Amino acid sequence: MTGMQIARRWMFALAALGLASAAGAATISGSASYRERMALPPGAVFEATLEDVSRADAPATVIGRARLDPAGSPPFMFTIEYDGAAIQAGHRYSLRASVKNDGQLLFTTDRSYPVLQGKGEAPVQMLLRRTGDGAAASRTALGSLPASFEGTLPCADCSGTRWHLDVLADHSYRLRIAYEGKPSEQPFDEIGTWTLSQAPTILRLTTGQSEPQAFALKGDGLLTKLDRKGKPIASTLNYGLKRLPAYAPIEPRLTLTGLYRYMADAATIQLCTTGQTLPVATEGDNAALERAYGEARTSPGAPMLVSLDGRIAERPPMEGTGTRATVVVDQFHQVMPGAGCETALKPSAPITTALQETYWKLTRLGEAAVVASERQREAHLILHKDNHRVSGSSGCNRLLGGYTLEGEQLSFGNMGSTMMACVEGMEQEQRFLAALQQVARWQIKQGQLTLLDASGKPLARFEAVALR
Repeated sequence: MTGMQIARRWMFALAALGLASAAGAATISGSASYRERMALPPGAVFEATLEDVSRADAPATVIGRARLDPAGSPPFMFTIEYDGAAIQAGHRYSLRASVKNDGQLLFTTDRSYPVLQGKGEAPVQMLLRRTGDGAAASRTALGSLPASFEGTLPCADCSGTRWHLDVLADHSYRLRIAYEGKPSEQPFDEIGTWTLSQAPTILRLTTGQSEPQAFALKGDGLLTKLDRKGKPIASTLNYGLKRLPAYAPIEPRLTLTGLYRYMADAATIQLCTTGQTLPVATEGDNAALERAYGEARTSPGAPMLVSLDGRIAERPPMEGTGTRATVVVDQFHQVMPGAGCETALKPSAPITTALQETYWKLTRLGEAAVVASERQREAHLILHKDNHRVSGSSGCNRLLGGYTLEGEQLSFGNMGSTMMACVEGMEQEQRFLAALQQVARWQIKQGQLTLLDASGKPLARFEAVALR
């Protein structure tokens, strides 16, 4: 941070304490941030405005504004100076904020933040939402985006895992991992956001609920996978993904959680994992989702957290030509009035304790407590409803496989994993994998899942921590 930027931050802090910079001037302070883990372009500019929004039939009148050029990194702390004499009794005032780069809108507020309501007001905290303007092709150190990368990486019990990675210009990604030599295995799909660091150039992928996966960018469009500590993997096996000659997007199928809206005969969903706002297709199980939303909403167009099994597919837009990414609802699960994405993604806030579609964190193996090794993923399981698919982590390696469920009877089969070697936690990982092979029954009590063998002996215990 430059000396000028530091001085400016101090000025904002002093203004927030009520020290006006000019006689007779009034100030209002606040902050704005966004949820995505991504860095802004160096030339990005942040702006916050105080507006009179009293007239519904006329554009808002700007009373004052604050500008950060360059924007820097969130949270963006701002103080707006305005003429107190311009404030009129009975009028309504609110704050808005945006981030632009070269005139392109990257982030903006999508709701009203009322202020100057005649009360003692604390600094306003605003949430910025990413816009769709970044979806157009752009150029980064990765080359022109969007782009697709593919490669076959090692597998513990198959001939290899085929990775397909789509990197989009709006800083979202789509990943599919398929087993080679196991035609009965369903591919594992994942979506999230990406960031790119320089010197060295490292691409990091994150779902917001686990440690990022990291790839080093090499020449000729090659991404080389790194270990959990961001270091090269010491192996003669292939850990590279090669850029394809042309963008070849997949249509990921997975459980999606997001803020759903239905208004003016059109539905959208803002995905919690990526922050993208996508239209919802009028096909599949959409009618059940629309009906549940209509019964639970408090006002027309109000956002509501929903969970569903679906896919992101290309569909023609309602207006214009071509196609755009659209959510297709395969199976609707539930609406969650009053909850938001910050709740769905927060590990300490369980939403459901159903066996399926719950993030189960491993806490005990037999009678021994489970200890997560430093900078490794916590061991966990998610039993997906679609095709009885299992995903998760054994601590060091990613788990994929299937399961059979009949009442209280449960068994795991065709389990596979990646083949990373970690300094710590390998013995615990082997015990976890061995326990899964012996599972015959399950039970849930007070938000805890216990897996038992055929004699009823507890093999592993899990805690429900988040809906995926």
